[in-house]
Amino acid sequence: MDLETVARRAGDLLAGGDTAERAAVLASTATAGTSFGPGLLPRPGLDQALATGIVAAANHGLVMTSQSACAALARRLVPDDGTPPGRVRAYAAQVAVSGGVAVAGAVLERLLPWRPGEPMRRAALRTAGRRGVRVGLAGAALAGVAAADAAVGGRRPGLRVLAAGGGLLAGTALAGWQIYRYRIGEEEDPARLGPAVDPLTGQRTGGETAPEQIPLPPVARSLLMGAAVSTGLHGIAFAERALSHGLAAGIRRAVPGARPVAGLVGHTAALGMTVAGLGAAMEYLDRRAETGGSAIDAAYTTPPDVETVSGSPASAVAWPSLGREGVRFVNLALTRQEIADVTGVPIGQVKTPVRAFAGLASGETVDVRVDLVMEDLARLGAFERSVLCVASPTGSGYVNYVAAETLEYLTRGDCATVALQYSLRPSFLSLDRVAMGREQNRALLHALEWRLRALPEGSRPRLVGFGESLGAHTMQDAFLHEGVPGLHRVGMDRALFLGTPAGSKWARQWRLDPGKSDPDGEVAEVASYAEWLALPAEDRARRRYVLLSHHEDPITRFEPALIVQQPGWLGPAASRPPGISHLAGWYPLTTFVLTLVDVKNAMSVTPGTFFARGHDYRADLARMVSEAYGLPVTDAELLAIEQALRRREATWAQRRVVAEQLRRAREAVQRQTKTWSLAPDAVAAEPGTA
Repeated sequence: MDLETVARRAGDLLAGGDTAERAAVLASTATAGTSFGPGLLPRPGLDQALATGIVAAANHGLVMTSQSACAALARRLVPDDGTPPGRVRAYAAQVAVSGGVAVAGAVLERLLPWRPGEPMRRAALRTAGRRGVRVGLAGAALAGVAAADAAVGGRRPGLRVLAAGGGLLAGTALAGWQIYRYRIGEEEDPARLGPAVDPLTGQRTGGETAPEQIPLPPVARSLLMGAAVSTGLHGIAFAERALSHGLAAGIRRAVPGARPVAGLVGHTAALGMTVAGLGAAMEYLDRRAETGGSAIDAAYTTPPDVETVSGSPASAVAWPSLGREGVRFVNLALTRQEIADVTGVPIGQVKTPVRAFAGLASGETVDVRVDLVMEDLARLGAFERSVLCVASPTGSGYVNYVAAETLEYLTRGDCATVALQYSLRPSFLSLDRVAMGREQNRALLHALEWRLRALPEGSRPRLVGFGESLGAHTMQDAFLHEGVPGLHRVGMDRALFLGTPAGSKWARQWRLDPGKSDPDGEVAEVASYAEWLALPAEDRARRRYVLLSHHEDPITRFEPALIVQQPGWLGPAASRPPGISHLAGWYPLTTFVLTLVDVKNAMSVTPGTFFARGHDYRADLARMVSEAYGLPVTDAELLAIEQALRRREATWAQRRVVAEQLRRAREAVQRQTKTWSLAPDAVAAEPGTA
C-alpha cells in the first residue's frame, strides 16, 4: 500500500469523505472546547461530559445540514464530471457558495445589531448571520484545500492529509486553546471563588472562600465521556436515518408512483414516531411525578389535631386531598410553645398561627379550590390575625418552610399563610401549569380583596405576598400588564419573591421599563441581605416589594432565548454582575446547554445547612422576611430564630428519612411473609411477644 493510499484512507477515516462532513467535524470539535467554559455554578464531571456531548453532537448536525445544502447548490451550479479539472471546478464552486454564505451572514449581522428588549426573531436572524460567517468561512477554507489537493491529483501526502483531516486538526487546536485559556484563567477568576459564609448563621460575610471549594471538571474524563454521549446521539440520528430510508424504500416498492415523495414521507413518519416516543416518555415522567406528589409521606400519616390548619377537624378541606407538600406544610406549623421558647416572649402573648392549603385533589376546578380555602381561612381564624400571607408554591406545591416559620416567629404566631396547589410535579415539569397557577392566584386575590374590604378598616389583617421560583412567576404574572398598581389594587401591602425565573413577564416588564411599571420606585431587586443594606435607609423604606435574586442563580437566568440571543449578564466583563465569570462568553446553543445543566444543580441543599448561593436562599431568608414585611427584630432574637430554623429543618428531614425507611422495611417483611403463606396476624406481634 503506497503512501498516497494510506494518507487518503487516514484522512477519510478521521473526518469523512466530503467537505460538509469535514466542516461539521471542525465545528463539533471546536465547540467541545467552549463547553468547558465557566457557567453560573460548578459542574460535576458527568454533567460536563453530558454538556460536551450534547453541544458537539448538536453543532455537528447543524453544520452538516447547512454545509450539505451549500454543497448541493454548488453541484447544481457546477456539476462534477469525474475528471480532475471537473473536480477542481466543483470544489471551487463550493468555495464560492460557502464564501457567499459568509458574506450574506456578515451583512445580516451588521444590519441587525443588538437592541434592548428586541424580539427573539430578530436575535435569531442575527445569530444565523453570525453562524453563517463562521461556518461559511470554515467551509470555504476546507473546500479550497480540497480544490488544491484535487489540482495536484492527490499526489502530495501532506496536502492529502490536510484536505481530509484539516477540519479535525483545526477544531482540535481551537478546542485545546479554549480549554487551556479557561484552565489558566479560572485559577484566578474572582467569580469562581464562592462567597464566604459565617459558620454560625450561614450568612455571606463579603469575603471569598478558597478556590478549592469549587473544583474544575476533569478534562480528559469529561472529553471521553462527552465523546460517548456524542456518539450515542449520533447513533440515534443514524437510527432515524436508517428508519426513514427503510420506510422510503418500502413506499417506492409498494407505490411506484410515489417515488418522488417517498423520502419526504419516510422522514416525516420517522420524525412522527420519534416525537410520539418522546411524548410518551414525558407523559410517563409526568405520571410518576404526579403519583409521588399526591402520595402522603410516611412521617405524616395522621391529620393534625390543632384546629388552625387545613386538614384538621375544624377544616373544610379533606386531609387526604392535600397531597405530599400540603400535608408537610400544615404539619410543620409552629406551636405556641415553640414560638415562645425561641423568641423569649411569654406564651400568653403568643397565638397559634394559621395555615390554609388546598391541593389539586381538594376540588375539581379553580373556583371550587378557592371557595374551599376561603372557607378554611374563615373557619381557622385567619381574618383575626394581624398578617395574612398569600404564598404561591413551587410546581410541586412546596412552600418554603424557612419563610413560613420566620413569619410565625416574628409575628408571635399572629399570622395566617394560605397557598393553593396548581401542580403535583417539580417546577421544571410544571411549566405547562403556569397559566393555572396564575389564574388561581388571581381568583384567590380577588376573593380576598372583597373579603378584606368587608372588614372594618382598623381590624383588617395586613396582606403580604410570597413566591419562590415558579411560585414567584405565577404570583407576579397575576398582575401582568398592571405593574405595581396591580398589587395596590388588591391591597397587597408588601411582597417578597425569591429566585424569580427569567420567564416571569411581570418582572421582565419591570426591568425593561421601571418608570412605567413602578412609577413610585417601590420595587427593589437585590442579590443578598448585604446588597439590601447597601441601599440608603430612605430608599429601603420606600421599597415594599422585594425580589431576592442571586446573581449566579440559573433559574433567574435560564430562558430559551439563550440559544440565539446574548443575555445582558454576559455583556462586557467590567459591567457583569458579581459571580459571573469574566471568562464566560456567549456561544449559540452552548450557553443554553451549560445554563440548563446549572439549572439541574441549582437546588442541591443539605437539610439544616443554609447557604446563599445558586437557588438556595435560606441563609438570607430570615433577615429578608423581617425587612421585606416590615417586621423589626433584634439581632439576638434573629440569631435565635435562625438557629431554630436550622435545627428544625434537620430534625424533620431526619424524621422523614426514618419514617420512609421503616415503611419500606414493613413492606419488605409483608412481601416476604406473603411468600411463606403466613396470615397477617401471625406476624403482627413483635418478636418475643407471642
